[in-house]
Amino acid sequence: MAYDVEICTARAIASEAIVTTDVRGVPLPEGFCFLVSRYDGTIVQPAFEFFADSHLTVGPTPKLACSKNTTAAIAADLTDFHHFLDARKKRVSDVDEDLLRSYADTLTDLDSVVTLDKLAAATIHRRWSTVAKLVAFCVRRGYLRKPPALLSKQTKRGTVQVLDVGVSLPGLNDADELITALHPETVVGILDELGPNPVTALNGLVELAYASTAQRLMAELCYHAGMRRAEVCDLKAQTVLETRTEGRNPLTAVAIPVVGKGNKKRSVPVPVWLLESLRDYAIGARQRLIDRRQRHQKLKDHGVLFVLDVKNSKHAGKPITPQTFDRHFALAKDRLLKRISKERDQARYESAQRERITIHALRHTFALYTYMEKRANGDMDAIKYVQSVLGHSLRDTTESIYLRSANAFESETRESIRLHIEGQPFMRTSVEA
Repeated sequence: MAYDVEICTARAIASEAIVTTDVRGVPLPEGFCFLVSRYDGTIVQPAFEFFADSHLTVGPTPKLACSKNTTAAIAADLTDFHHFLDARKKRVSDVDEDLLRSYADTLTDLDSVVTLDKLAAATIHRRWSTVAKLVAFCVRRGYLRKPPALLSKQTKRGTVQVLDVGVSLPGLNDADELITALHPETVVGILDELGPNPVTALNGLVELAYASTAQRLMAELCYHAGMRRAEVCDLKAQTVLETRTEGRNPLTAVAIPVVGKGNKKRSVPVPVWLLESLRDYAIGARQRLIDRRQRHQKLKDHGVLFVLDVKNSKHAGKPITPQTFDRHFALAKDRLLKRISKERDQARYESAQRERITIHALRHTFALYTYMEKRANGDMDAIKYVQSVLGHSLRDTTESIYLRSANAFESETRESIRLHIEGQPFMRTSVEA
C-alpha cells in the first residue's frame, strides 16, 4: 500500500496529541510536524520516530529543538521522499543504496513549484541531507532489510554517524556559495512590483504614504532589517504597536524583539519610517481584515501582523505563510523581468536575469551593505554587528560567508545602502535605544 502522506502540525499542546515512541503519553509541542496517511489518518512510521528523536528535547514536557519553520521544511522534504517511494511501490524498509541513488537522480530533474525552474543546487543538497539523516536513523534502529553503510564523522558537536552512499549531486562551487547583493535598481524594481512605496519625499522631508501592501512591507523588513522570511511571517502586530517612535527622526532605527531559528530571541534595528508604516498597516488594513474574519468565522485574533487580503471570507485575515510570501515574490520577479525586457537596455536585462532575485537575497543585500557601511564609518569589528543583527550563533558563519562575499562584492561597487524614494535616495543612520 502506498504511503500517500500529508503533513500534520500540532497547533497547541493537547492531550489528544500523543507521542507514540519512547516518550509515550507526552503531549506534542505546538509546531511539531509529522506525516500521516491520507488513507486512514495513521501516523507514518518511522518518519515520526525520526522527528521525535531529532527535533524534540528530552524531558517531561518536550519542546521543539529547532524552529517551527525548520520542522516544516524537513517535513516537506520527507513528504517528497515518501511520494518517491509511492511511485516505485516501495516502503521505507526497502530503502537500499540503489534506491537512494535513484532518488538523488530524480532531484536534478524536479522543478521548483515557486520558480518553475530546476531546483537550485542548495535545495537539492538540503533535501538529500534530510533523507540521508532519516535513512541513517533507520539503519541505527535496524529498520532496513539491506541497510547502507554508515561512516563516523567528526563535527563540532562530537562524533556522528552519517550515511556512506556515493551519489551524484550538482556541485556547490564558490559561485554558488558566494552571497551577492542585489543591484540597487533591482531592489527598487522588485519592491515596486510588490506594492506602493510606504513613504514619500516632500520638500526634503520623509512622509508616510497613504497605504502599502503587506507584501511590500514584508520585503522592506527583509531589506532594511535583515530579517528572514519566516521571521517576518511570524512577527506579531503587538510588537509593532508597542514600539515607541514618537518624536524620533524617521531615518534612525529602533530595535524590536524577533524570534529566529531555534526559537532564539534577538533585537533587530528597524527604521522608524518603516515601523510607522507597519503601525499604520496594523491599525488599518490588517484590523479591517481581522474584523471581517471575526464576523464571518467567529475566530479570535491570532496576533500575526501580516494577513491575507483576499475576497474569499474563508481565507481573508489568515496569517501570510512563508510559502504564500514566496509565491507573491516570484510573481513580482516575473513582472519585473518582463518590464525590463521591454526596455532597450539589453545589458541591464541580461544582468537582471543572472541575479538571484529571492526574498533571502534581500537579507543578503542588507548584510553586505551594512558591513561595508559600518566598516567605512570606522567600525573595526563590523562583522560582529552584522552577526548580531542576522542572528547567527557562530561568528564563523558570518565571517566565512558574509565577509568573503562582502570583500568580493566591494571590489565591484562602492555604493552604500540607500532607500530610493521617488528617485531621491537617502542614507540610513543610527540606531536609537
